[in-house]
Amino acid sequence: MNSAAGRPPILLLIAASSLSPFALTVCAPALPMLGREFDLPGSTIQFAVSIFLLGLMLAQPVHGVLADRYGRRSVLLWSFSLFTLSSMACGLANSMPLLVIFRFLQASGIAASFVVARAIIQDMCDDDDDAARYTAYLAGGMAISPMFAPVLAGYLIEVSGWRMIFHVTTGLALAVLAWLLLVLPETIRQVQSVGNAFSQMGGNIAELLKSRLFLGYSLIICFINAIFFAFLTSAPLYFQEQLHVEPALFGIYMGVCAFTYICGTFSSSVLIQRRGMQHTLRLGVVGTFFSGLLVTLAFVFFGNSVFMILVPFMLLFAFTGVGNPPALSAVLMNHPDKAATASGLSNSMTVGTGALATALTALVYNDTALSLSLPMIILVTLPALTYLLLVRNRG
Repeated sequence: MNSAAGRPPILLLIAASSLSPFALTVCAPALPMLGREFDLPGSTIQFAVSIFLLGLMLAQPVHGVLADRYGRRSVLLWSFSLFTLSSMACGLANSMPLLVIFRFLQASGIAASFVVARAIIQDMCDDDDDAARYTAYLAGGMAISPMFAPVLAGYLIEVSGWRMIFHVTTGLALAVLAWLLLVLPETIRQVQSVGNAFSQMGGNIAELLKSRLFLGYSLIICFINAIFFAFLTSAPLYFQEQLHVEPALFGIYMGVCAFTYICGTFSSSVLIQRRGMQHTLRLGVVGTFFSGLLVTLAFVFFGNSVFMILVPFMLLFAFTGVGNPPALSAVLMNHPDKAATASGLSNSMTVGTGALATALTALVYNDTALSLSLPMIILVTLPALTYLLLVRNRG
C-alpha cells in the first residue's frame, strides 16, 4: 500500500483516524477548569464529552452513505474541513452552550475518518486477509493517541489554559487535511450514480441489518469494544478506592493495558498473514472469553493484589486486540458496494453499545470486586455466543 501506486499510505489513514479518539480524550483533563470558568457543576460539564459521543454515533452512518454515493475523497476532505473549523471554534467559545454545539460539530466532522479509512482499505485490497491485515494496523495506530492525548492535554492546560488543547487540535487537523489534499486519491471502484444518497439510505441500512453476517461481525465488534467502556467506568474507582492506587499510577496501568491492546492488533496482522482472517478471529474471540474468566478468578482469589488483577486484564486487552481487526474487516467484505455504509453503521452501533455498557456498568458497580467483574464476564461471553450463533457457519 503506497502512494506511488495511486494509493494513500497507511500512515495517512492512521493519522486521520487517530484524531477521533484524540479529540474525544484530550478534552477530559480540561473538565475541572471548564467547570470553574463557566461556574457549572460537573454533571453539566460532562456534556463536553457525552455530546462528542452522540455526534459520532449520529454522523457515522451518514458519512458512510455519502462516501458510497459521492466518493471517499470528497467526503473525507469536507468532513475534515468541518472538524478543523469546529476545533478552532471550540478554542474561541465563551460559553458552555457554544462549546457543546462546537463539540457536536467537531465530532460530526471527525466521524468520517475511521468510517472512510476502513472503506478505503476495502477498496484497495482484493484479498480479504490483506484488508484485515491493514485494518489491524489502523486499529493499532488509533489506540496510540488516547494514551498520549490526556498527558499532552495536562501539560497544555498547565502552561496555557484549556483553550490551547483546541488550538493544538486545530493545528493537527490542518496538517492532516493538507496531507489528505496532497496525497489522497479516489479509491472507490464504482460510485453509486443513481438517486439521492439519503433516498437510498434507509434501504441500504435495512438490507445490511437483514444480513446475518453483517450483524454477527458488527455485534462481535460492539461487545469487544464495550469491554473497554465497562473497564473505564468502574476500574478507576475500584483501583483507587479499594486497592488505594494513586491516580497517576493508575494512569500508567491504563497505558500498559492500552499497550497490550496495540500489541494484540499487530499480532493479529501477523496471524492473519500466516493463518487467515477467520482463524485469527476465532483465536481473538476464544482468548477474550477465557482471559475474561481469568479476570473474574483473579478478583475471587486475589482481590487485594493489584498485580494479580492487572495481569489478566492485560491478557484480556491483548486478545481483544487480536479479535477486533478481523471482525472490523469482515463487516465490509460481504458488502463491497456498500462498504462505507456498512462501516458507518457498524461504527455507530459500536459507540451506542459502548455508551449503554457505560451506563449499565455504572448502575451495577457498588465498590465490590463482584460488581466490577460481573459486567466483564457478561461482555466476554457475548462475542463468543455471537460467533457461534451468527458467524461460525457463514455462507
